[in-house]
Parts: sequence; C-alpha cells; structure tokens
Amino acid sequence: MNNKPLITMSRVEMKEHIFQLQEFIENEQKAGKDVDTILDETDIFDEFEEVLPDDEFPIFVITILNGFQSELLIDKLLDVIDKCKNEK
Repeated sequence: MNNKPLITMSRVEMKEHIFQLQEFIENEQKAGKDVDTILDETDIFDEFEEVLPDDEFPIFVITILNGFQSELLIDKLLDVIDKCKNEK
C-alpha cells in the first residue's frame, strides 16, 4: 500500500490507493477475518476520516469494504477528497 500521506497524493495515486485498500480488505476476508476484526486491527481509514466530511466518510468506508469500483462513485469520492485536501 501507498505510505505517502494522503494530503500529498495525486488523484491517480489516491485512486490506486483506494483500490489497494479494497484489495487489502478482500485479502483479509479471504484469510478468515470479519469486517469488525479488520477494522479493530487496522488504522487504514484514520487518515481519510481526518480529511473527509462526516457525511462522506461512511460512503467512503462502504465503498472500500464492499469493493465498489464504479468509475462514477470513485471519481465522486476523489472529487470530495481533493476538495477537502485543498481546504486543509
């Protein structure tokens, strides 16, 4: 996974990072972990929680946990992340 701070990632890097997060979740589930265990054992959402507004964060988490890769949805999330990064 990308270890760069979210605030310094380009849009392309963020998109790749989102897909890597989805792959990580999928691999953890294949290894027998449930979502609650994965969330308890990792801090993969912390940086996004700091950047995203409260009403957008749950959408982001659901997108990652369910592996949604719709271009429309991912682009909308990237738009929100970009906007929030620029405001900070």
